[in-house]
Amino acid sequence: MNVRSHRVLAVVSLIAALSAGCQNQASTTGSQGATAANAQGEANKALVQSFMEQLAQGDTTKVDSMVAETFVEHQMLPGMMPGRAGLKAMIAGFHTSFPDLKTTVHDISADGDKVWMYSSMSGTMKGDFMGMKPTGKSFDVEAFDLVQIADGKFVEHWGTMDAMAMMGQLGAAPPAAGKGAKAKK
Repeated sequence: MNVRSHRVLAVVSLIAALSAGCQNQASTTGSQGATAANAQGEANKALVQSFMEQLAQGDTTKVDSMVAETFVEHQMLPGMMPGRAGLKAMIAGFHTSFPDLKTTVHDISADGDKVWMYSSMSGTMKGDFMGMKPTGKSFDVEAFDLVQIADGKFVEHWGTMDAMAMMGQLGAAPPAAGKGAKAKK
């Protein structure tokens, strides 16, 4: 090999070594960031699961510590007030209407500041609910929720549940096809 070939080889080797070092540093930094993000995601999932337990128990005492003052609910029930006050009223109302209310989290996942949850909710109507008198009938419906969390508090919530199936099971609407078609007595 001549001198020029050695220089080219040396430059290429230097570039390769620097690139490998940069990739190794980025990999280490990336894994540290992923570990921190994973820890935050786990904390956010735990917060959502704790909230679901509070919901099932009808406990509104921790809403202020779990939900931001600026909380936005995108799944407003008819007549529901916005913010934490509306959330507290909804929890208390559900628990009064369905004292045996049960929530089951089937799957939960977090990515950064967002938590996705697939769950089901069931209960027996023993109190007034949305203007309906108690029917003594039970419901069991599935739900999907997305919660955005900032500084350890809920800031936004989007959700959907099979409300027609619920109303059908409670006797307030024709039964829906599928899972909701079976009204419990």
